[in-house]
Amino acid sequence: RLDRIATYVGYLRAHPEEVQALGKDLSISVTAFFRKRDAFQVLERVVIPELIQRSGHSGDAERPIRVWVSGCATGEEAYSIAILFLEQFDLAKRPRTLQIFATDIDDASLGVARAGIYPDAIGADVSPERLARFFARVDGQHFQVTKPLRETVTFAPQNVIGDAPFSRLDLVS
Repeated sequence: RLDRIATYVGYLRAHPEEVQALGKDLSISVTAFFRKRDAFQVLERVVIPELIQRSGHSGDAERPIRVWVSGCATGEEAYSIAILFLEQFDLAKRPRTLQIFATDIDDASLGVARAGIYPDAIGADVSPERLARFFARVDGQHFQVTKPLRETVTFAPQNVIGDAPFSRLDLVS
């Protein structure tokens, strides 16, 4: 309810909790499993198979494929990408050499991501086959990402404005 930016800046200086609220408002956590279907289809059909094929011919066969999901929110995008990679590794009959780094500035969102517990509503975005393979029911209203899938993704806090990026990446999302 302030009509001048300078007044709001003064309010921010006097009320640290408002700074956190503003930060949350600016970093809207909009996410879902396999959100933007067209993009995930390209990843599944073109990008990931190519990365897996090239990974065995790089001269450094021991180096895993490295993926960074920046602004991962509560983890759905990172887990979706991990699912696609694990499925494609299996189709290619290749060992699962994969590291996914998922970062966000919001610690509360990262906590949700690490736990990997999501409401039943994910069934609208995740196929029954993938639900059966990559999720376990924890109660009548929630699924949890299975431990092998959770172990594929490392969640960490990061401010992309000030913190150093990851290096030697094969894919950035």
